[in-house]
Amino acid sequence: MRKNLISVIILALCIVNLILNALMVFVFVPSAKKTDNLVTEIASILNLELQKDGTEDTQRADVDIKNAQNYTLSEATTINLKNDGSGTNHYAMIGISISMNGKAKDYKDVSTKLAETESWVYDVTRSVVQEYTYAEINDAEIQKLVKQEITKGLQDKYQTDCIYDVNFSQFNTQ
Repeated sequence: MRKNLISVIILALCIVNLILNALMVFVFVPSAKKTDNLVTEIASILNLELQKDGTEDTQRADVDIKNAQNYTLSEATTINLKNDGSGTNHYAMIGISISMNGKAKDYKDVSTKLAETESWVYDVTRSVVQEYTYAEINDAEIQKLVKQEITKGLQDKYQTDCIYDVNFSQFNTQ
């Protein structure tokens, strides 16, 4: 008789557990869907803002690896960094590699022009990098921002979308 009573209690607890689990599903699933929709909206808004600010993530995604062409500048450039108030002059030595879309209409013109006007690339790089202090330029997030600014500056200077990324082939600070 006692084993029968324990079996009935266990069965009752299992049924209560099943009912509570079903209740939790109906309570939590709608709020999880609302949270998912909110996160999706925020992500889409941030993506739009990134595209407006000039990051070329969409262009980078559109370039097939087979069509990517690199142009590496012949030598690294040394740039004075912004004074951070420490009384010490800091420098950055940066080598630049420019990624271009080989299928772009103006690729041949731009690649030829790059070879002739490397000084323009150094000038754009210098104007961007010298706006940062030693501590700032060593931050990985700032380096990404610097690359984006250099890319945008080169696109404006050469009036092309063929250039879609800039990489540092060498990056030393002192």
